[in-house]
Amino acid sequence: MSGQNHGPTRAQTRAAAMGDFERAILRSNECLENQQFDAAERELERAVALKPSDTAVQFGLAKLRYMRGDPAFARDLSRAAANRHDDVDLRMQFAEVLRMTGDLAGAELLWRDLIARSGPKAEFRAGLAVVLHEAGRVDEALEVALAHGTGQPEDLVPAETVTAILLSLGRADEAMPLIRAERQRAPLDQVWIAHEATAARLCGDPAYEELYDYKRFVRVYDIEVSPGFDSVEELNAALAESLSRRHGLVRPPFNQSMRFGTQTTGDLVAATDPAIRGVLAAFLDPIAEYRSGIGEAVDHPLSVRNRGEADYRGCWSVQLNARGFHVNHLHPEGWLSSAYYVSVPDETADTQTQSGWLKFGEPAQPVPGVRPALTIQPKPGRLVLFPSYMWHGTTAIHGDEPRLTMAFDVVARGQEAAS
Repeated sequence: MSGQNHGPTRAQTRAAAMGDFERAILRSNECLENQQFDAAERELERAVALKPSDTAVQFGLAKLRYMRGDPAFARDLSRAAANRHDDVDLRMQFAEVLRMTGDLAGAELLWRDLIARSGPKAEFRAGLAVVLHEAGRVDEALEVALAHGTGQPEDLVPAETVTAILLSLGRADEAMPLIRAERQRAPLDQVWIAHEATAARLCGDPAYEELYDYKRFVRVYDIEVSPGFDSVEELNAALAESLSRRHGLVRPPFNQSMRFGTQTTGDLVAATDPAIRGVLAAFLDPIAEYRSGIGEAVDHPLSVRNRGEADYRGCWSVQLNARGFHVNHLHPEGWLSSAYYVSVPDETADTQTQSGWLKFGEPAQPVPGVRPALTIQPKPGRLVLFPSYMWHGTTAIHGDEPRLTMAFDVVARGQEAAS
């Protein structure tokens, strides 16, 4: 009835209980979901002004500015790090942002300065070792990672950093004991499964083929029908129109695998658009078929998690532009991962150049003798499902015609029972 006071909503009550900083973060997230990038940046700027030492909000502001094409994207983070020499967390965050955006020389200087000021702590050496590794100075990276070792836990660089460097040096026999220990400690950790597969491949160990059984675990589905659409062509046309409106930024996130393209903000699982809802529904049968094919054996890290209902764990869209590609990566938080092709450039039809093709088996950093073991041609309406622990990337496209995809991760609800 008119005039009746129902009191504040739950969201209003929660907002009222927040401080100015928390409200700015909440509003920035809401603005990002709604493609309101000017407003989102203003809210993040307000949050940074309130708490300039907060590394998460500094990271978020730098990332948004970077995606918007701002050449001085890290100016607030840079200023805060320069004004707070004793704030180690801020300076470490700045070094990581520089590394992620390709300024390896600047990142190296920051890590070396931290070591000079505060001593060769493991976290500083690890950061420097990663930068040197990415710069191709692999022997130097290992030397930094292993320097000053006393055997005490607080002085050891994380095993994952050392393992990746050893593999890039082709020293899989030295990496394998580290890998086996971590696999025993965390059997379902996606990163360590990937490292074991790489090391086993170098050693000729059959574990490689068991973990990276491409024929069984990489499955291709050509979508033919979707609820509410007469054909996959009609679906993809509607998807392309809807997704294009969501690609309102000019650069990719600097903490993701993509180069030369854009990625949507927000989770597409929550979208109400009919085309997005329709394609997510169309994916359910392939996911069920994939799960049926891998079984539930408890002696394999993929099938042991195949329990209970499965849920989408995030969905996004990527548009690759000229020179665009994905560096090799995996999905640490996923179980099953995917690529769905909405539209692809004509150049992907060339089976010789394989421009824009999906590739599997090649690690994030080069490893001697380890090349892609499988490539898959992208086609509109094609869905590829594969384990989240499997190294994957793409070859570059070269022309001006973009490559538009959707991707998602899936996690089974009953997987905790397998942990």
